[in-house]
Amino acid sequence: MTLPLPACPPATSLAWVSRALAISGALAVLALAAPAGAQPAAAASIAPLRSAPSEKITIKTGVRDYGPATLAGGALFAMDTVRGRLKWTYTVPGKSSSVSTPPVVVGDKVIAPYGAANPGAVVAVSAATGKELWRSIDPSAHSAVVAEGERLFVVGKDCTLFALAAATGKELWKTPLRFVPGGACTTSPVVRDGTVYAVIMARAPEGTAGWPDARYIAAFDAATGQERWRHRPLHPEYRQGAAPRRPVVTERAVYFAGENALYALDRASGQPLFAPVFLERLVDGRKRRVDLDGLIDAGDTLVGGTEVSLIAFDKASGRIAWELPGRFQIDRLALAVAGPVLYFQGGLDGTPHATKATGTLHAFDMASGTRLWSYTRPAPAPSWSFGHLLPVDGALWTDSHSVVIKLQ
Repeated sequence: MTLPLPACPPATSLAWVSRALAISGALAVLALAAPAGAQPAAAASIAPLRSAPSEKITIKTGVRDYGPATLAGGALFAMDTVRGRLKWTYTVPGKSSSVSTPPVVVGDKVIAPYGAANPGAVVAVSAATGKELWRSIDPSAHSAVVAEGERLFVVGKDCTLFALAAATGKELWKTPLRFVPGGACTTSPVVRDGTVYAVIMARAPEGTAGWPDARYIAAFDAATGQERWRHRPLHPEYRQGAAPRRPVVTERAVYFAGENALYALDRASGQPLFAPVFLERLVDGRKRRVDLDGLIDAGDTLVGGTEVSLIAFDKASGRIAWELPGRFQIDRLALAVAGPVLYFQGGLDGTPHATKATGTLHAFDMASGTRLWSYTRPAPAPSWSFGHLLPVDGALWTDSHSVVIKLQ
């Protein structure tokens, strides 16, 4: 169903106890987004920011732009979130590569993939000092480093999935993800409960002569790298099937967007749980299929975005639970969840900021269907987008033009 958008209620004064964000007393800016591949099961336990926020901490790092990993000209930063200042900055000596995906924190180490077009490396630095501890393989510009226990998983520039030892960066195993020539390696791994999930490029299966090469979702044993299953997401418009985007992995299922559809697979077998859910919407007065992206786990539902709406899907059936119309750039949704509250950016129909596809943050109560607040800040362009969001108890960290900010 499509939800009407109630007016934003007056702000109320709520006192929240802020949970400490610490990597030896600092927040790694690169971790502003939940680390790619991590499946945040504790979002329901985070107290949401329900009242209209203000900037409680503003930290200037000396650079303008931040990507999903808080891209800052190839530098890795750590911030003291109590004093609101930079703690340390790290750049890779002798490398011109940059960080374009979130890091992972394992014990006392912050581990980030310096990829991009130039030769790079997966690098571990001390969370306390920013001092380099080790370097490892040359990663793909699209791959985050993800961790489970003492193992790290990352995709290399040659489209190989690597398992590394978190303590040393030493290779534990590797397995190819590309079995056919050509095609960009744009996958990033996701790990949960001893299984790593990634997109592979392979030939059509036996018995399907004439089918083109395609992308599959595949599952690998985290201890050995052995493939457990692969699934080719069929699509009526594309003989090669849909191109899977990064999956959301739950206790039972693997969900992912592919072109203009939602897919759901059984985690154990890779078999479909329900038929793909295809999306057609009115765009500029014409009904057409619209791409889906940005899926996140929101408890009983999955939430993703199209260019004309945010949509919540029931996990069990794929049924649409609710829909918010507006204008969105699906590669800049910045979705995050704290309890029943969804944070995102875009232009909501019926709000004063309806014409801004980016540049406005919103908080939406998914239980009541109520917009709680909207927030903008001065920037060189009125539609300047916010970066990724990190909810903490009663607060929200994000980045904008040249700054990292805490809203509360």
